[in-house]
Amino acid sequence: MHFGVLQSITQESNEVDPDKVYRFVQKKAEPRQGMFKFLQAFTSEFNSLVIPPKFDEISFKLKFIIEKNGTLSTIEIEENEHAYAYIEEIIRVLKKAPAWKPAEIKGKIVRSVHVVPIKLRFPMRNVDKALLEKSILERTVSTEYFQFECNCKLINSNTNQYNKVKEFAYNTADNSVFYSITLREILLANVENHFDIIKANAEKQNATTNAVDYKNYQALESNFAVNGNENTFYNNTIHFIAGNYLINITVISTNEQISKFNFADLKQTFKLKIDTL
Repeated sequence: MHFGVLQSITQESNEVDPDKVYRFVQKKAEPRQGMFKFLQAFTSEFNSLVIPPKFDEISFKLKFIIEKNGTLSTIEIEENEHAYAYIEEIIRVLKKAPAWKPAEIKGKIVRSVHVVPIKLRFPMRNVDKALLEKSILERTVSTEYFQFECNCKLINSNTNQYNKVKEFAYNTADNSVFYSITLREILLANVENHFDIIKANAEKQNATTNAVDYKNYQALESNFAVNGNENTFYNNTIHFIAGNYLINITVISTNEQISKFNFADLKQTFKLKIDTL
């Protein structure tokens, strides 16, 4: 009797669970084109413009699940929390990668977890380095509500009690970059309504809008260009909910790369003073 029970338990433990994500497998998952080609393609496809200019390289570990059909899911970053600022770009690149050969146990295809170390180097940036040096973020700007790094100065601040909006505007000494930060008090029950309004306004401006996870806040990111009389202005904005505030942070420049660089750095260095929200 005891032998029969032991045999039953052993057989059950040897069964392959079709839904389980396995860490240890008999045949590991691998890119169909080989790991070297996979890393080469990832580096080539990755848009370096999302990385602030003060970084010549970044390194992190990608952790993801290889599904039974070879697609990648549940993408996470390990050993570099700062790399989460670029998670949207990382996911975009991985989604373009060909399906992997899935892992196997006892000849059966299974889901498995995989960790890949990544190092991206950007020794040469296709931008005007003199212009970049003027706009690299170096100094901390601080208010009672937030702080961020910027070599800029406050040019306007305003509080509209009726609309419950606090507005702050900054620009660099050479006026190459403009920053706008607004905090609007909202009713949390109307969160989706506020995001719907943002999407509708973005559509009128022919802006690209994406839902993103920004520092664990529900957020929307948008970017668009406005043609002026002499220049084109490149706008990058992220809208997110924190406490009972809808917060918008925007970077505008006539140089598209400068706008993207400073926007990436602003998102990374921006910190709310939670006690006041």
